[in-house]
Amino acid sequence: MKQTTRIPVISPLGDPLMPTTPARCRKWIKNGKAIPKRNKVGVFYVQLTQKPSSYKLQAIVAGVDRGKCFTGVAFQTKLATLALFHLCLPGFYKSKKSNKDRQSVIGKMAKRQELRRTRRGQRINRKISFKLRNHREKRFSNRRNNKLPPSVKANREMELRLLNEMVTILPISEINDESCGGNSKKNGFGISPVTVGQKWFRNKASKLAAV
Repeated sequence: MKQTTRIPVISPLGDPLMPTTPARCRKWIKNGKAIPKRNKVGVFYVQLTQKPSSYKLQAIVAGVDRGKCFTGVAFQTKLATLALFHLCLPGFYKSKKSNKDRQSVIGKMAKRQELRRTRRGQRINRKISFKLRNHREKRFSNRRNNKLPPSVKANREMELRLLNEMVTILPISEINDESCGGNSKKNGFGISPVTVGQKWFRNKASKLAAV
């Protein structure tokens, strides 16, 4: 399966059409039949200024290959690969510059917990008895079983943002999501960080196309 260069095309009303070749795209722009644009992801596409010759569409499938730190997303037709994306997920990604990386969501949450514990420790008067110290009781029960961890939620939201941007310029008919294993090496049972939020992601992605 070869990867060929194709330019996404949308109608004058903003509906996604089938991609075209770069040579035809240059002719359209030169003759004033199309306007060059870029979306928030940085993908180049054109918008037609007149009615297209046909509205027929072919099947375009988006494949999501999920990992812990990286995710690969490909947009595929029957004959060629239209686009490939390599996402550096913000939840667990750590740079090679330092061991204590604060750029990931896990690092930011750990730093926030450290600062919060420091602030609480400064306002406690340890000269008085333990019962008379300034200990704040919990205001409400914030333990919910259906809550996603912030790191996992940031990863799944990044994948959804890419799909939301590409759906506006490509007529995606189906989304294939990889089913990962559920056991983790740490405790031998339960669900690994890769599969956490998988059901949540599929429910959100099903609003864009069939999963």
